[in-house]
Formats: sequence, C-alpha cells, structure tokens
Amino acid sequence: MESYFAGEFAHSLDEKGRLAIPAKFRGRFKEGAVVTRWIGECLAVFPAPEWETLNAEITKRPRTDPAVARFRHFVLAGAHAADPDGQGRVTIPAHLREYASLAGEAVVIGNSDHLEVWEPGRWRARLAGVQSDIERDLRDLGI
Repeated sequence: MESYFAGEFAHSLDEKGRLAIPAKFRGRFKEGAVVTRWIGECLAVFPAPEWETLNAEITKRPRTDPAVARFRHFVLAGAHAADPDGQGRVTIPAHLREYASLAGEAVVIGNSDHLEVWEPGRWRARLAGVQSDIERDLRDLGI
C-alpha cells in the first residue's frame, strides 16, 4: 500500500451521491473517511487517521486566531464522516456536492495525505492556472 496519494482518476457519482474511491487507495480508508469542503471549490477526502492529525493540529491553535476560526467554519463545519461501503464508495452529502458543483462526473486526484474531488471543468481550469506558474514555482522551491 502506498504511503501517499498521487494520480488523477475519472469517476462518476451515482444517483445516491456515492463516489468510488480509486481501487489502489481503498486500503487507506479501512478506518473510515472524512469528506469536507476544500480550497478551490473542491472536496477533500481524508483517511480517518489523517483527519485526526489535521484536527489535532488545528485544536492546538488559539480559537481567537481569525485564521483558525475561518478554518473551523469552512473545513470542520463542512466535514462529514463517510465510511466506505463494501464496494469502496463513500456517500457525499448534498450540501458538499452542491458546494463542489458535483453531478455525475468527477475527477479524483491524489494530493499527498488526502484525495480531492473536483468537478471536471473546475479541475481543467485549475490545471490551466497552475501550469502558467509551475516553472517559476519549481525554481523557487529548488526543484
């Protein structure tokens, strides 16, 4: 089993809002999953242990910090525990599907410690924006 998430996968949501986790990653979700709003109008899907780590980090910080408050309101308030079913699918609630404009098709990408679920048009736009800056960013990162 891989220790990180990477790759891009085309998937579909069924009529009940269920999305299949890419087969190669399903073992990472045996302890459960958490789906939530994420940056760029996509969703993040965290394995339960990674979610607990993220939550522990944010709860160490002062509640009065405006950035912490925004994170709690945006990410934590939108979070939904979504244990995969026997076919490796997680149910994405309507409020999260609406936030990410998901209906039918989706792109699932690996992003190190979590998966992201994108509406395909938004993903293409995001890639186009990233591509214009990536050479400079890689140079600045020393890569």
